[in-house]
Amino acid sequence: MTRQAADGIITYARTWHPNEGILILQGKSNKHQIIVHGLIIPPFSSHGPYYSGFPTYDLPFDLSYIGTAHSHPGGSNRPSLEDLNNYYGLVSVIISHPYTDETIGAFDRNGNEMQLEILPTANSRSPEKKLNKRTSANDL
Repeated sequence: MTRQAADGIITYARTWHPNEGILILQGKSNKHQIIVHGLIIPPFSSHGPYYSGFPTYDLPFDLSYIGTAHSHPGGSNRPSLEDLNNYYGLVSVIISHPYTDETIGAFDRNGNEMQLEILPTANSRSPEKKLNKRTSANDL
């Protein structure tokens, strides 16, 4: 995930607090990794203290949409059953309060955590937290 995308998720979550906020992730994927480089505010999205969503049929066709990011105003960034039932794309990014790099998590369709790395910008000097698909026992 680019630094700009991570900062956008953090800012959007803080803006919607104490309600959940939701974004569409833009990026690229290959067999081994997913790179998030952009964010889209979904049209006609709804937000509340325990939910956020959008009608997928109102989205234009765009192959760069690779998943969603949404906030959890509570203390957990783990996906709920509702999150898994409304999974969209290849990755679900969830950020929890207090909305920092450390509270961002990435999950696959089954709720398994994915490795998350925030790619440094050209101006950054420190290594930061690339979404890598975890290898499962079936891949060995």
